[in-house]
Amino acid sequence: MSIRWAKMVHDLTDLPGIASAGFDAVQPTVEHLMELRDEHFTLAKENLLTNNLIPEVCSSPLPPDARVTQRGFNIYAWTEYLKRAVRRTAELGCKKLVWNDGRARVLPMEGDMSGIKEQVLQFLYMLCDIAGNYGITILVEPLGPRRTNFLNSMEEMKDFLPLVGKENLSSLISLRELSEIGIGLKDAGPYSHLISHVHLENPMKQEGRRQAPRKDDGYDYRPFLRALHDCGYQGVITLPEEADETSLGYCRTIWESLG
Repeated sequence: MSIRWAKMVHDLTDLPGIASAGFDAVQPTVEHLMELRDEHFTLAKENLLTNNLIPEVCSSPLPPDARVTQRGFNIYAWTEYLKRAVRRTAELGCKKLVWNDGRARVLPMEGDMSGIKEQVLQFLYMLCDIAGNYGITILVEPLGPRRTNFLNSMEEMKDFLPLVGKENLSSLISLRELSEIGIGLKDAGPYSHLISHVHLENPMKQEGRRQAPRKDDGYDYRPFLRALHDCGYQGVITLPEEADETSLGYCRTIWESLG
């Protein structure tokens, strides 16, 4: 099975160290890529190629303060930003762009929800339209109720995403969110067609920064990886930013033992 192991990064400064740790790729944020001046972006692209760390997956197409479900959110005001953002990810070799900012899609507590949900549909349609020009697929992550109150399960994803009407739209799963979104390890099969990417982290650490799997952290990661393996998952598995050679080796060894 073709599995590539990536590491989340918030900047592109330690690429040689990441490569020497054994990672196949990095997963940067769009926010960081957009902050780079043209000459620095060109240098980052060269360094990624030199270290063979092509970012097949990137995260968060909008800045952290953008709220798609805010009343009055102007989708079209973001058109040029998104065009430039997607173009930059494509230049680096990105094939999948993850939208997993729960704050960006929190529904208001009262008022007409249909209009707000329509805003999300229009936003995703526009984003998929732009990304489709570069062969990029948009992935929307289901998140638990601690992080948002909209699109909280794979069942919701299954019903909502087709409404966008775009082929380059799918989803992903994160081990940290698994119980929150109501999926048991044995329940992933029916949604395997929506699992286009995977985030792997310590699920017992719900608050604060994501923590990488460790052999001695008290959690058994084998059932989760077994479920992915049995679903026929092939793609990128991304570890948190604090992951290192030891945590990567631990996860890789489990995967390779599955046959």
